[in-house]
Amino acid sequence: MKNSIHALTGAVAISLAFTAFDAEAKTIRAVSGFGPSHVMATTAFPKMDEKLREFTDGEWKVRDTPSGLISVGEMNKGLKDSVVEMGTMVLPYFAADYPESMLPGELSIIGTDNWALASAASEYVSTCKECVAEFAKNGQVYTGSDATTTYELLTTKPVRSAEDLQGMRIRTPGSVFTRFISDMGGEAIQMPTSDMFEAMNSGVIDGTYSATSDLKNVGLYDVVKYVTNINQGVFNSAAMPNVSHRLWNDMNEEERHALVRAAQYAQTYGGQGWRDARDEATEEALKRDIEFIEPSEEFETRMEAFRSNHLQQVTKTLTDRGVTNAQEKVDRYLALVEKWSELVKTVNSADELAELRYKEIWADRKLTDYGN
Repeated sequence: MKNSIHALTGAVAISLAFTAFDAEAKTIRAVSGFGPSHVMATTAFPKMDEKLREFTDGEWKVRDTPSGLISVGEMNKGLKDSVVEMGTMVLPYFAADYPESMLPGELSIIGTDNWALASAASEYVSTCKECVAEFAKNGQVYTGSDATTTYELLTTKPVRSAEDLQGMRIRTPGSVFTRFISDMGGEAIQMPTSDMFEAMNSGVIDGTYSATSDLKNVGLYDVVKYVTNINQGVFNSAAMPNVSHRLWNDMNEEERHALVRAAQYAQTYGGQGWRDARDEATEEALKRDIEFIEPSEEFETRMEAFRSNHLQQVTKTLTDRGVTNAQEKVDRYLALVEKWSELVKTVNSADELAELRYKEIWADRKLTDYGN
C-alpha cells in the first residue's frame, strides 16, 4: 500500500510538472479556418503544434480555432492586425495583394503530384523577393504551402463531355480554374467552400471544380451525385501556415528556424491528409452510389488544348497583373516543378519530405531579415 501511495504521488508530481511546463509555453493563436472536419484542422495544424513543441523543447505551442474567430476571407486583415498569429491564407481571395505570389497558382494545371507541386511552390515563393515583400506589406511571413490532390468535377448532373458542361454553374476557386470552366462553356461561380453545400442543395450551383476529398471535408455526399475524373489541376495557392509579423518579431533566429521546420511538417502532413481524405471520400461515395465518370476522348482533347493555350498565354496574363520579368519567373517555377518531381520519387513518408524540404529550402538560410 505504501509503495502504491508513493507511486501515485510520483505520478501526480510528474503530471503536475508537465502541466506546469505546458502552461509556461508561449501559445500561438491560430485559425486553420475551414471547420473542425477539414484536413487543416484534423491533420496539418495539430502536426504544426506537435513539431513546434518538439523543436522548441516545449517553449512554444499552437492553439487552433478551426472556425468562428475569423473566416478565411478575413485572414489577410486578421493576420496583419494580429487578431490571430497564425492561419491559412487562400491567396485568390486577396488576389490584388499577391500577384507575384500567385504565380504557382497560375501554373497549377502543370503536374499531378501534390507533394512535388507544393514543394515547388514553397521554394519558389520563399525565395522570390517580390513575393516575400507582398506578405511583409500585409504584416505576414510566408512559411510554405501545401497542395490538394487533383481537381475533378463534383456535380449534381452527369458530365461526360464538354457539351454536358454547357450552361452549368460550377463553383471554382478562381484563376486558371475559372478560365477552364468558361472555356468549356460553363458558368464559373466563386464562393467560399463553406457555402458550397447549401448552394448545391438549393440549385444555385450545379457543381464544384474541387478535389474529391471535398466530399468529406465539406460534407457534400448528400448533394453530389457524380464525380468526373478530369484529373486537372491542384490548389497550391494557400499559404499555410502564415504567421503575423508580431509573432515573427517575438522569435529569435533559433525559434524562427524551429517554426519554419515545424511548418514543413504541417504542409507535408496536410498533403498526405488530402491523399487520405481523397481515398476515404472515394470509398464512402461509392457506398452512397455516387457515380464516378471518366471523361470522353473529346473532353480530354479539349482539356489538352486548354492547357497548351494557357501556357502560351500565361506570361502575358501575369505581366498584365503586374508581375515583373514574368517569363523568367515562369521558367524558374517550371524548373522547380521538375526538380521536386524527381526528389519526391525517393520519399516514402510525410516526415521524410518535411525534412527534405527544410534541408533544401530553409536550413542554410539566415532568417534574421527574412519576412521583414
